[in-house]
Amino acid sequence: MKVIKFIFETMSWLILLFFVVLLVLTIGSNTNLFGEYKSFLIQSGSMEPSIHTGDIILIFRSPQYIKNDVVTFRTSDQRIVTHRIIEKKVENRKELFLTKGDANEAEDDEFIGQENILGKVIFVVPKLGFMVAFAKSVPGLILLILIPTLTLLFDEGFKLFNKKNL
Repeated sequence: MKVIKFIFETMSWLILLFFVVLLVLTIGSNTNLFGEYKSFLIQSGSMEPSIHTGDIILIFRSPQYIKNDVVTFRTSDQRIVTHRIIEKKVENRKELFLTKGDANEAEDDEFIGQENILGKVIFVVPKLGFMVAFAKSVPGLILLILIPTLTLLFDEGFKLFNKKNL
């Protein structure tokens, strides 16, 4: 019985930890809730094999960027893109960067200025983005509330049942 109790308690804590991490990433995705750090859900395969669709990236705004940095930036048509810097040049005392997705054959259409760069990718969480996207849906919210609640109720019921039988 002690082994089963230990397994249930361990599983309860692991599930709770998983949901807390998922909640933090869901709230933090595409926001700047964490100050200078921002997280984004990758929605295309342009950076594969480095960064895959469904990955979550954490970016940090840096005072300067260099060739081979992977950066997230806003394009002239206001899309948010994550690509690698392949060229840097200075024009009229302004740094400009040419970017390219690792999986793309051609570089991006335009140079971007530093003011368009939201930050440099500093961390990648593989595939958790699928869970974050699911958590933002109605079935996801129901499931993410229902599973932890049932787990905690079952655990408490198990504890009460064991106390009565002692």
